[in-house]
Amino acid sequence: MSRHVPWVTLALVGLNLLASFLGALDRQVILEFSFDPNSPSALFALTSLFLHANTLHLLGNLVFLAAVGPRVEEVAGWWKFLLVYLAGGFVGVAAHWAVMRAIGGGLPLLGASGSIAAVAGYAAVRFMRSRVPLAPRLRVTVGTVTMIWVGLQGVGAFVRLGDPGGAAFWTHLAGFLVGLLLSLALGAPAEARRQHDDRVLDEMRDRSPAASLMAAQNVLIHRPGDARALRQMAEAYRDMGEVTEAAEAWARLVEAADGDDQLEALKGLSRAGALTILPTARRMKLSSDWADQEPDLSVRIMESVLDDEEDPEARADAVLALAQLSTGDDQARWLDDLRRDYPLSHAHDMAVRKGLIP
Repeated sequence: MSRHVPWVTLALVGLNLLASFLGALDRQVILEFSFDPNSPSALFALTSLFLHANTLHLLGNLVFLAAVGPRVEEVAGWWKFLLVYLAGGFVGVAAHWAVMRAIGGGLPLLGASGSIAAVAGYAAVRFMRSRVPLAPRLRVTVGTVTMIWVGLQGVGAFVRLGDPGGAAFWTHLAGFLVGLLLSLALGAPAEARRQHDDRVLDEMRDRSPAASLMAAQNVLIHRPGDARALRQMAEAYRDMGEVTEAAEAWARLVEAADGDDQLEALKGLSRAGALTILPTARRMKLSSDWADQEPDLSVRIMESVLDDEEDPEARADAVLALAQLSTGDDQARWLDDLRRDYPLSHAHDMAVRKGLIP
């Protein structure tokens, strides 16, 4: 299985290192390209995100970016991650400018702290239920660690209110808020819930069919069309010998899923002899959809239509379809059935027009 390469994170780390290297060679670079609240500029708001005051400042930001950035980029996608990073940085700069105006200060701003805080805000929502070590034998959720960090930033911001050096705390808080808001706008809570549900499904499936069934039912309460939960519910019912309930779950999965999940559901119904639980028209459509990839299954689905005594036109269409799916003697047998049993049907006329029946 190939691993995701965090190209955006690597590029951001590289740009921060390059800018800081240039600043170390010539301090004038830092003076010219930092953000000056007395002369605000969008360009310098951007360049300031890649400059740092010293090596400790740089390493503090890059260590966190290297640790958290790849995971956020992987789950969010590169463009969402870049959006969070840049939006947090710009809003952090705006917060610095606003604080400087309020207290009459002119302290320049440089550093990726606002961007890093935004990534932290996104990660706090996306991985809120994940546990990390806080001390020996003490593991807490990411949400708990985040709240501690936010509290410390808030204390620092208000304790140093009126002090130009305290503006960095407001930059952090503003960036963090951007990360939180974008996580909501970009669907991170739903992704986090899905990840949690999938983990619970895996754990309960390994315990017993009853535990697996309960976990699947709990997921389906808030995600009725979840293919993974429907499949697990069907398998649990099957393992418990509840044939009817298993068939109903497979039928729900057929309607909720496509691709491999739908194929597995159709095979489950076929093995249970329960294809007729699906409406006739739906079965005929599914048989056509899977004819090229799963010809044997397609035939079984179409044969199930022959059991529909109340719809002779559909049965005639099924006989024609089976003839077209067959070759040699099998095809001749189906065409004889169509000629003998359904001479007045639309399917018979179609077979004549296609030259299948002389």
